[in-house]
Amino acid sequence: MSFLITRSEPHASKLATQLAALGVSSVTVPVMSIVPVEVTGAMRSHLMNLDCFDIVVLISANAADLFVAQVDQYWPQIPVGLQWVTIGQATAQSLAEGLTELSYSEIQIPEGTDSEALMSLKLFEQINEKKVLLVKGEGGRNHIQQTLTERGAKVTELVLYRRQPAMEFQSQLRTVMSSGPRFIQIASGDSFLNVLAMLGASLSSPFWQLGSTIWLVPSDRVAQLLTEHGIARTQISVCDGASNQAVLAQLETLLS
Repeated sequence: MSFLITRSEPHASKLATQLAALGVSSVTVPVMSIVPVEVTGAMRSHLMNLDCFDIVVLISANAADLFVAQVDQYWPQIPVGLQWVTIGQATAQSLAEGLTELSYSEIQIPEGTDSEALMSLKLFEQINEKKVLLVKGEGGRNHIQQTLTERGAKVTELVLYRRQPAMEFQSQLRTVMSSGPRFIQIASGDSFLNVLAMLGASLSSPFWQLGSTIWLVPSDRVAQLLTEHGIARTQISVCDGASNQAVLAQLETLLS
């Protein structure tokens, strides 16, 4: 059995180790490169005035890692009174490990990993005039900013990175895909679109003649994206989020 991991490090190696413990062989081909953006004066101002915000929302583990690296330059200790929110347990773990004075239990995490789940948190029910710092990558998750603003919050976006296809792994991805992996892990819609970009494949390509391959995706929204690109719904299995734990739980269900 072969399992294609499309995550970047360090999450890919952790998942590979966990799969090996289940007797599942895997190969890793990163499909996304995370490129930190140049820190501007406005961005530094937001970081230096962190204590002026009421709530900090971090969209991804990459956002958390880069945020911690920047905050450490300006705040020996994080300001008190801030409320912290992350999408996903992996993001919360990265934040808590980076900001050692912040405990994991202090971070609010929605049950789901989509924008709608985040907006359903009780914290965001009465948000009028609250100042929210939204830490994220370039593009994506625009629904969060829009919804918070509609509810009366004053939202500041702190964009710390951009995503791009990891074209340096294009040849490796083509080789693995042509062999027909049994399972393919996809962490987001962007990850899937990067697979398309790296393969340069049309829907009639042999790359897509993978009748027995199961795509493990983090949400119904990503599943819909795959079906729009010609992948049968019967070949898509929706995990309870994008974390390694969610992927493993869904895989164990499928194998049983």
